[in-house]
Amino acid sequence: MFDKQIENLLRVNLGLKEGEKLLVFSDDYRKELVELTEDIERVARSITDKVKRVIFPSTKRHGAEPPKFLWEETFGKRAVEILEEEGLLEKVLNKEPYDINRVVKILKDYGEGVPDVVIALSHFSTTHTTYRKILTEHFGTRYASMPLFEPEMFLGPMDVDWDYVSKLSRDLAEVLTEGEYVEVKSPYGVNLEFSIEGRKGIPDTGILTERGAYGNLPAGEAFIAPIEESAYGKLVILYAPTRRLKHPITLTFKDGAVESIDGFEDYRYELEKVFDEEPNARFIAEFGVGTNPKAKRPDNLLEAEKIMGTVHVAIGDNHTFGGKNKVPFHTDYVVFEPTVVVGGRGWRKELLVKGKLQRI
Repeated sequence: MFDKQIENLLRVNLGLKEGEKLLVFSDDYRKELVELTEDIERVARSITDKVKRVIFPSTKRHGAEPPKFLWEETFGKRAVEILEEEGLLEKVLNKEPYDINRVVKILKDYGEGVPDVVIALSHFSTTHTTYRKILTEHFGTRYASMPLFEPEMFLGPMDVDWDYVSKLSRDLAEVLTEGEYVEVKSPYGVNLEFSIEGRKGIPDTGILTERGAYGNLPAGEAFIAPIEESAYGKLVILYAPTRRLKHPITLTFKDGAVESIDGFEDYRYELEKVFDEEPNARFIAEFGVGTNPKAKRPDNLLEAEKIMGTVHVAIGDNHTFGGKNKVPFHTDYVVFEPTVVVGGRGWRKELLVKGKLQRI
């Protein structure tokens, strides 16, 4: 049904070429994503005969490292055996301190069949993982991360003018790079400020054709890792990653971390459980601005954070894109109709006013 759209994904977004190695994977959390990997494999074989499809048990948490099985299918069993022998694999999977240079050397020395292109269709995100970072930064793999993807997105936020999305995302990323602080407010009570001084804005353009490129598909945002200890104020959450909350909850930040959660909603207790298990998941991790004019759905985070006129704030892991917090959790929360100020020494710029992007 989506063969044409899948071919556009492969050729336009990822620039897949004859003879390149493609790895498409999903977890077993959602049947429709597993079935979509079959369609992608079939269409991709009309471009290259080097296609591998992998399904693995779900980690059930965004930002968690994928299991050993996927590492073996990606880098080869011998490379993973040596990581295990040196006690490194367990540390990587648990996001404990380890010698990244040694991990990379082993994978480069013993890795076999490492993909040129990855389509990551697992329900739970692999974007903020060492697995993705090693592939893109050290092997030059082009990596499309598509957590929470639904096939209908091919007809909406995947069907856009990617040149427009790319230019806007790059322009906004430059503003974030120049900025030193951000202030975010909304009509329903968001009032948050934090520092971005010294951090680099990153455009999520949807065009992943250059060596080592990575991003979401659907794409369309500019994002940055705030200074982890800098957030103060309140973030009111209207939506969990895949549903609207029955009652909003409020995260109160102090010294960069969530100090308290207010509101009666089941999702609150899910977050509290995560915080009990992973205290560093409390820290602010990301600030992003949506740039996709065809992104509309607020109840699917993959699409919602790309909605033009919204921003999003994440907590948890950010070590893979300029931050320093390493934890097996990363989740974004979208702010609707925001008024956003970015500023520095001697200047302040209104980036959005009540959900309207201002001229940059």
